[in-house]
Amino acid sequence: MNFASGRICLPTAVQDWAVVCKLQGGGVGKGCVKKPERSGAMLAYDELKGASGRKMSYRPVRYDARRLFPTLPPRVKVRANAYQLHNISLGGLAAIARHTNEDMLEVGEIVPLSVQQSGQPIFESNARVCRTESTVFGSNVAFSFVDRFVEFDKLITHNTQAQMATQAALLGPGAQLVPQEYRAFCSDILRVFRGYRAILDANCTIASAIDAGFDHQSAFEGCEERFMQQWRAFWRLGNDFARDFEKDRDVKEASKEFTELVLTPEFRLSALWDRSYAKPLGYPGDFEIMNQFYNWQRVGGTAYEMLLHRAGLEMAECIKARMEMARYHIGDVVRSRGVDRPARVLNVGCGSAREIQTLLDASRNGYPLAEFTLVDQEERALRYAHDHIYPHVLASAERIRIQGLNLSFMDILREGGRISELPSQDMIYSLGLFDYLTDKRAAGLVRRLYDKLRPGGLMIIGNMNETSFSTLWPLEHVLDWTLIYRDEPQMLAWAEGLPASKAWTETEPTGRVRLLFVRKQTA
Repeated sequence: MNFASGRICLPTAVQDWAVVCKLQGGGVGKGCVKKPERSGAMLAYDELKGASGRKMSYRPVRYDARRLFPTLPPRVKVRANAYQLHNISLGGLAAIARHTNEDMLEVGEIVPLSVQQSGQPIFESNARVCRTESTVFGSNVAFSFVDRFVEFDKLITHNTQAQMATQAALLGPGAQLVPQEYRAFCSDILRVFRGYRAILDANCTIASAIDAGFDHQSAFEGCEERFMQQWRAFWRLGNDFARDFEKDRDVKEASKEFTELVLTPEFRLSALWDRSYAKPLGYPGDFEIMNQFYNWQRVGGTAYEMLLHRAGLEMAECIKARMEMARYHIGDVVRSRGVDRPARVLNVGCGSAREIQTLLDASRNGYPLAEFTLVDQEERALRYAHDHIYPHVLASAERIRIQGLNLSFMDILREGGRISELPSQDMIYSLGLFDYLTDKRAAGLVRRLYDKLRPGGLMIIGNMNETSFSTLWPLEHVLDWTLIYRDEPQMLAWAEGLPASKAWTETEPTGRVRLLFVRKQTA
């Protein structure tokens, strides 16, 4: 109460309620039927709501392995097979095999399962195989536990203990398989990288202490050339080790695990390396990562983060180079064919389709007649491509058309379906899909796509090249990103027996990607 004025001062919420009641013709007292809303979280029982629709059936929470175990996701061992943990819940898990399993699992069978961190079991149970799915990235398998359930507090504790035991001596069960020379190699990388980091951090701290600014851009420029020289030397030597590891699967797996434990956390200070390792969309090389490779921008909050990002761009320079090579050939096809009729171009595994976007960016003064069909398993990639290409569709006065097909890569590989329904194409290309396919599947898909070419049409297939300076070690060992590297004879073999065809290969400027060209001869 305001004693000076003799008026009662109501709290703001009550004053507002009073105004509402007055507007409704009532008073604050008896005539007002509207009650003020509660300002807190307290609800009456009749106000509580449950779920609706499909959400009414409760399912235990599934935790993504990369989030639950951010440092090093555990492996799942089933018989002789090693899988990567994808997600885990109270009563089951999903796992991915990065290779073709020798011991195939049957839906419904019960198998012993062990979740292992650095070679040490942190959870074990018999498990029923609920679902198996073959993808170009490996085999996806879902298990339900039969005689145990996950107690997450214990799981995390056991995971911590296993990591601590391994960190203490950098020797988990099986880690003795890692060659001593490779251990020294990883140690050298850390010593050099952290040397740069320590100098940059120390000078940044000094600048902050005297209220002076620290120019991270200039610091980066001062370090870049020498840092990149050292990075290239490490990268080449890493490839030598990685090729040697390919001879022994157990040594390879142990060395990969060692690398992920020792080196990967340092690289993950850069957003590019972090996303490449974390694979947030559930598969490697998603369109957002490709966009970072294409953009070739200086990224990072500190000079050290910029250096790590620059190392990643150098490693993946071939990705941008193959895109630019594809853009050149697409431009040649649409300019020569898209005169009196639309040139038809099919992109299988399109990602962000940056080559089409940048081609059209340069065609604003005169669009050719062209119809682009984009195929990808990721709806978000198609959305991105569509959003960036569609402005050209509108500006072209119907000279440019685009359609997207959201198909899984296994749908693409199957006979029939939407691919078979498409009209004949003047150009068909795929830049990244074949890196994940076995030779048998690759040859089958080449033949299928070739059948969709018009006479005189061109097919271009990209694959990582088998070369001394390939991306093998950085991708396979640092990022757990498995690709199949091939040489010219292996890729030419895909085109053997194709009727009325001419086949050859070329490499993009870095030599790390080889492109197979197949021309269908005119009748």
